[in-house]
Amino acid sequence: MADSTHPAPQDPSKLKISTPAIDQAPVKRPWNTTTIAAVAFLALFTIGGVVGILQFVDSEKKRTLRDWQTQMGLVAETRGAAVETWLSSQFDVLRAIASNESQKIYIDTLLNESAEADQKEGAENFLRNYLKKMAEANGFFTPPPVLEINANVVREGVAGIAVVAPSGQVLVASEFLPALKEDGFIDVLKENAARQRGLWNMRLDGEGQPSLGLIVPIYPVDAADNAKPIAYAVGLKQVAKDIFPLMTQPGENLKSGENYLVQEKPGTSGNTVQFLTPRREPLPNGTKPMTSDCPNDTETSAAAFALKQPGAFGIRPSYANVPSLVLGRKIAGTPWVVVRTASEEEALGPAKKRQTMMLIGFTLVLGLASVSMGVAWKHGAEIRASAEAQRLKIAAERFTGFSKFLRVITDNQPTAIAAVDAGGKYSFANRTLAEAAGITTEEVAGKTMPAVIGPVRAAVYQKINKQVIDELYPGWPADKTEGKWQPQKGRHEFEEGGKKKYTKTDHIPLRGDRDHPPGVLLIEQDITEFIVEREKRERMFRGLIAAFVTEVDSRQANAARTNARLIGRIARGGAEEMGLSPVEAEAAELAGELMNLGTVSLSQDLLSKGGNRNEEERTKYREAILRSADLVSGLEFEGPVAEVIRQAQERADGSGYPKRMSGDAILPAAKVVAVAKRLVDLIQGQEGPVQSLDQALRTVMSEAGASLDRGAVAATVDFLDNRGGRVKVGLS
Repeated sequence: MADSTHPAPQDPSKLKISTPAIDQAPVKRPWNTTTIAAVAFLALFTIGGVVGILQFVDSEKKRTLRDWQTQMGLVAETRGAAVETWLSSQFDVLRAIASNESQKIYIDTLLNESAEADQKEGAENFLRNYLKKMAEANGFFTPPPVLEINANVVREGVAGIAVVAPSGQVLVASEFLPALKEDGFIDVLKENAARQRGLWNMRLDGEGQPSLGLIVPIYPVDAADNAKPIAYAVGLKQVAKDIFPLMTQPGENLKSGENYLVQEKPGTSGNTVQFLTPRREPLPNGTKPMTSDCPNDTETSAAAFALKQPGAFGIRPSYANVPSLVLGRKIAGTPWVVVRTASEEEALGPAKKRQTMMLIGFTLVLGLASVSMGVAWKHGAEIRASAEAQRLKIAAERFTGFSKFLRVITDNQPTAIAAVDAGGKYSFANRTLAEAAGITTEEVAGKTMPAVIGPVRAAVYQKINKQVIDELYPGWPADKTEGKWQPQKGRHEFEEGGKKKYTKTDHIPLRGDRDHPPGVLLIEQDITEFIVEREKRERMFRGLIAAFVTEVDSRQANAARTNARLIGRIARGGAEEMGLSPVEAEAAELAGELMNLGTVSLSQDLLSKGGNRNEEERTKYREAILRSADLVSGLEFEGPVAEVIRQAQERADGSGYPKRMSGDAILPAAKVVAVAKRLVDLIQGQEGPVQSLDQALRTVMSEAGASLDRGAVAATVDFLDNRGGRVKVGLS
């Protein structure tokens, strides 16, 4: 017969109290050393966990911002390079006039006061016809509308080309050139005396359209290095149809993504920002070019921030007062800045949602781990004090209340939470898990995992559960000595109902005692939406990369327009043949595609020279490839894409660029990219005469073991000749 004063220990969760309430106050016991230590440990565990969660979320926010900074920098860079390339092409037209030796002779005739009148007339007629042809052929020709005017009235247009004396006098001009009398022209002319080119800044012409003036000095025939210009080639043209389309980013995938040009508004002492190109949003002050402006306040204006700090990245209100990500890029040789903006909500919204879900999940794991530790400690303490019936009753009542509280918390979480024993049976499940199974929480208790969540998921989860329990109690039940308390995490992919499902699980070991065998607290989070969103972002990212590659390739010589993609495909095939990991093979392909990105800053003339570049031009080209690595270094690839680009110009024998690395110091992926780049340069005439694929293969094989890595060459040749690589990369 059991002693009624000292009942046998029972599970407080199953205890039933039928005795009447006791009026006397509960006995207050002083805290002992063990209690204080347990509370202190629990407090430190909780504080440490909270700090860790906050640090993780903060690092995620910073990583997301770094990704967007890099992406926006790439867009601003390509748009800025497009404008600079266009400007350079316009100056090239005027340079062709300024460098024409025949035209210089005619200009000398016009400037020579002792020249005969018929000589001057002949020179003027020849130059006028020449300028007219150049103007019509290169877009410096916009005749005025036909009006009924007297025949002796000179008709003025808005565009043309002229030869102007240093004094500002027009010596000869193409037809319909407007009078060069606007404020600032003479000043620009004087400033250009010691320069190779000058810019008569954008302004509204007589038709109310943005117009731009360009100035190039004309030097005497056989001029010395310190010679002064004898005249200037001046070009005027309307630029809306040329410059404004350059603000459109190919492959734009953001609804709120926008690019536009700004400058400090003349005559405002730097206090006002002027919008040079049209804006997307209709505003009361208009969206037409050069008719809108805003205060030059970097805190309240994205445009002002980009203008004052080109290259800096921030979040500022757009002209439509929408919080936006912003980054600017200075246009060389002009007062202009390309402004790239995107709505903060569109850009960062998915990341913020994902971070919030992660914060909730991590907080829940931390809370449940703390609760488990507290419950375990409390349970052990009550077992040791089981002889005190009054305290057992109070503990039971408290436990019941706590269980209800815990049930309320867990039932209102979006994650599935359950306690499972070593045999895979549920002893506890929250409402999220039960509803997913189509049963009540009470019905889940006692059922096996395969019966509730299906055999496929159950087999995966039980395998991890067994590992967790075996680490905690290697000899259970014969030996109850504790081993390592080691929670485990898992990410899983399943197919349910013909659709992919992704889950993330936490497996937290639950300590056992005399009455309760060890088990696992299993927390399952459905991350399908997160994975789908990530894959969408990755597709968007690859699409942006593809657009950049297309943009870069379009600036290459005709024979090299598929250069980047071809390098990437060959590099990946060679990497796989070398036995590199999927991550390394992916890094090799991306590096091959992106290594020419930095060449957007190079002139068209330099790019088209190929193997005819001099040493200075080859250095600029090599530096541009290194700049590609800098442009993508802020993006988080799985593999070392940026470093592969940096090492792609290194050579096996140590003769490469920039650090003269050799042998095993060079990444394997960089070795195979170097082979692919050399092969493509040979077949596309970038290193001399164009070679056939077979000739190029013989060339790279002859360089194996010297400038090129022998293993990378062998793998690339084997891929192309024996693995169907020619067809795969489009060289069949």
